Amino acid sequence: MSGGTDVAHPDSLKKAGAGAAEIAGETRTAGNHPLDETRSAARDFSADWSGGLGAALNSLASVWSLQVDGLVGRCRSLNTQFGATGGNYVEVESANTQTMKAVQPSPFG
Repeated sequence: MSGGTDVAHPDSLKKAGAGAAEIAGETRTAGNHPLDETRSAARDFSADWSGGLGAALNSLASVWSLQVDGLVGRCRSLNTQFGATGGNYVEVESANTQTMKAVQPSPFG
């Protein structure tokens, strides 16, 4: 195979996918904490202060939420892609092995 495409351990792809899923969950949890705090501050500043800080904080919270959603989505996509790639690799290798076993006489002796 060409450089960088050899998969010595397809289970490592599944493990990487599981890691990406775990990171997605941790990112969601970690990302929600400042989001909750920022939205709370926005409510406080909107109710008790006539300046534009409440609206600015709401805008910041919206952008933050979109960024967290995007990162979580990418991690989940990696999970799916790693899992599919690992499964496809095992399936193709199994089919290739069966094909080679069926060749008579075997070119491998």
